Amino acid sequence: MMPLKRVLPALILVVGLAACTESKPPAPPTEQQIHSSDSAVATGEMGRHPYRCSDGEPLFVDYKDNGLQIDLRRSSSAVPMTLTAPAQGLQYVGETATATFKGSQLTVVEGEGRTRICEREGTR
Repeated sequence: MMPLKRVLPALILVVGLAACTESKPPAPPTEQQIHSSDSAVATGEMGRHPYRCSDGEPLFVDYKDNGLQIDLRRSSSAVPMTLTAPAQGLQYVGETATATFKGSQLTVVEGEGRTRICEREGTR
């Protein structure tokens, strides 16, 4: 009986401390996470999201591979430029360009250093 009297207060203390720890609120989802399921649309079509760039040109973004791959198109029927990211929230890299999301804004840097800042349409 003596060991139980010594263990019980310690057990109550541990349980009490565990109940008092604060949990952090989850971080807001990244653009990749928001659209990561777009490749599983019931119709089988890719989730396509329109953007408008600082030069006035449209840009269409297709999300694939749970958000780890994107296809960028200058028109809905243009040949895509494919970029990949190693993990959610990281920069996409392709043969001739990189792309980075920050909220609803997409920054594309192409081969010669040409930078285009694009805003997702319908978010203003």
